[in-house]
Amino acid sequence: MAEVFYIGMDLCSDFTQLSYYNDIKREPESVSQLNNKETYLMPNILFYSTDTEHWYVGGEASEARFNENGTVVDGIFENLDNTEVITVAGKEYTYQNLFMMMVKLHIDTFLYRYEAAEIKKLVISIERFDPRIFGLLSELYKDMGVEKDVIEITSHLDSGLYYIFNQPSELWNNSVSLYDYSTDGLNYYRIDISKNKEPRSITVIHEDYTEQISLSRYGNDTYQMDVDFAKIAEYEGKKAYISAVFLTGVGFSNKWMKKSTNVLCQGRRVFVGQNIYTKGACYRAVGGEYRKFYDDYFVETKENVLSDIGITLEDEKDTFVPIITGGKQWYNTTGKLNVIMDDTEKVTIVYHNRKTDEEKRETVRINGLPKRPNKTTKLSLEVEFESPDEGAVIIRDMGFGKMFPTTNKIYRKEFKL
Repeated sequence: MAEVFYIGMDLCSDFTQLSYYNDIKREPESVSQLNNKETYLMPNILFYSTDTEHWYVGGEASEARFNENGTVVDGIFENLDNTEVITVAGKEYTYQNLFMMMVKLHIDTFLYRYEAAEIKKLVISIERFDPRIFGLLSELYKDMGVEKDVIEITSHLDSGLYYIFNQPSELWNNSVSLYDYSTDGLNYYRIDISKNKEPRSITVIHEDYTEQISLSRYGNDTYQMDVDFAKIAEYEGKKAYISAVFLTGVGFSNKWMKKSTNVLCQGRRVFVGQNIYTKGACYRAVGGEYRKFYDDYFVETKENVLSDIGITLEDEKDTFVPIITGGKQWYNTTGKLNVIMDDTEKVTIVYHNRKTDEEKRETVRINGLPKRPNKTTKLSLEVEFESPDEGAVIIRDMGFGKMFPTTNKIYRKEFKL
């Protein structure tokens, strides 16, 4: 019998991390490199060995490049827009081909450790929405030979929330701080929890400190970096009562914090971990009880849709039927609704802001369809987003069986929330 895995993947420009859900411990467990049990950071490089005619990835690629003849490929993230064709062992590859190969090999290298293994769910966490990366990863299911819904793409922010809200509740009785110190610099997120009013909500406030704090700015001057970070931590700590602080990113990997540690630890718990996002993605992959905070709270972030969008049935109760519900990332928010027109040629679209309870309505007239008997016109309504507050409602004529074939007419109603 095959072992079934729920996997979280943190896919960054330099390194990748994997975690899988441990049924016995009932929590995610990080995957270490095969040739180095001390690290979970798998470098994003590929190596083709002409000796074995085999592709390697991560730590195995780093090792094989010094022991075997072949070709090293790195800088894959930085070159995703590069149209150059690379020839390896007589075969041509684009950087997009190499990117997909790299991601698949990272996953396969873990699965190969088991005689029979299959993926139940894979959630890939990327730093932020990037249309190039999102588009490529959306096709990964084909290379992996799994159903499309087995693979999801999310963000570091969403993964961070999944991780934090699956820690003991006493850690998030009040606000929570998340400092992310990546190669780009320092970003700060304050997560505020409102429990005493409806709807109960989780609000994320973001501050970009990348210009003030970055590894390239300080070089080896960790003393000044410590002093400057301590000032930011003290400033942000005064804005709200913080229960816990989470630190992640390569910038926190070395032991340079002294003054800032004293500031952070004043009356609160502090946690440092490089695997917050991969474990958060793993919690999302399992779902169920681990997404309970999303069921109990309305989650407001810079990437989440705040409104429900649907139609009214125009009946006595003014019944609202949703096409999509808010509270999820805009690029992962989709919905479809089929309706049969009953003595009308119009559809009233309703936009309901879940945070302010405000409502806006727009009427779309379905003109240009052939005359059909009542209740023999079927429409499909879909919502697509271009950002958290912009998108369109797409209305398609579906006809009604063989007697009333579709005209293939499409009506598009753009909106800005």
